[in-house]
Amino acid sequence: MRSISPLLIAAACATASGPDYGTIAIKSGANAAARPVTFSVGKGTISSSDMHAWVEGDCIHGSVGRTPIDFCHDASDPNHWTGSSGEFFVEHLDKTSRFLQVRGHFTVEAGREYGMTQQVDLGDGPQWDELRRNPALLAVAATAADFQAAHVRH
Repeated sequence: MRSISPLLIAAACATASGPDYGTIAIKSGANAAARPVTFSVGKGTISSSDMHAWVEGDCIHGSVGRTPIDFCHDASDPNHWTGSSGEFFVEHLDKTSRFLQVRGHFTVEAGREYGMTQQVDLGDGPQWDELRRNPALLAVAATAADFQAAHVRH
């Protein structure tokens, strides 16, 4: 019987999931004393120990804990995202700004909505370049960091 090298399996998995751009740390705006949450960024995807989200067409899918993530891009407004997970607007403050402004709400379950309104500082590097191309992923990740810092059950 022929055996398959673990290195070959790891290489195949890395290739299948696309490029890995590195990690980022997001400090919660909801609880300044909380530790930053570390996220891994790939092509059209971002994940942490409690969250995974990816871009699929004009939508973002995934989960934060057991709560599904479902937002789709509003074709009439490039900054607006809406879906069964709530709605939000995400935009750069201006063309030269390193800050992303997020306004809206995330629905954890019927009757439980949490604000997504915050300002996120953009860093440098390929991981941040990917998030500039997909700012809605960063908006969702920053909200997930707030959930963790505020101990929101989800």
